[in-house]
Amino acid sequence: MSFWAVRLGVLVVLASGATYWDLRSRRVPDFLTFSCALAGLLIGGLEKGGAGLLFSASGLVLAGGVFFPFVVLGYVGAGDLKLLAAAGSLLGPVGAVWAVLLGSVLGGVWALAWLAVRGREKWLPYAPPLATGALVSFFIA
Repeated sequence: MSFWAVRLGVLVVLASGATYWDLRSRRVPDFLTFSCALAGLLIGGLEKGGAGLLFSASGLVLAGGVFFPFVVLGYVGAGDLKLLAAAGSLLGPVGAVWAVLLGSVLGGVWALAWLAVRGREKWLPYAPPLATGALVSFFIA
């Protein structure tokens, strides 16, 4: 089995799990995000040693760092940040940037659709568009 397939498998588990839990309970569980982030770092290290570990760590820090101010301001939840950081560990720095951009654009479309269907609610599950953006970025980055 190639590392590409392992990365994709972990990303699918992360994306589907985060989407399910966010829609069901308004939370993205730490056990899911932390285990997938650790898997991304391990895959990077096993695949290319120190360079692979740096690749995965830079994706984690970049994706998480971009979303950190929005968590502090209360615009998104910490679970969304951890979801993107875990995805970044699997995607690397370029994929992480794509995931953030695509997830944010899809999040805007998602918010408009949610508003049209559900009306103005205080809560908007943001993991589904972020997870979709991460999955799409896997194939384009």
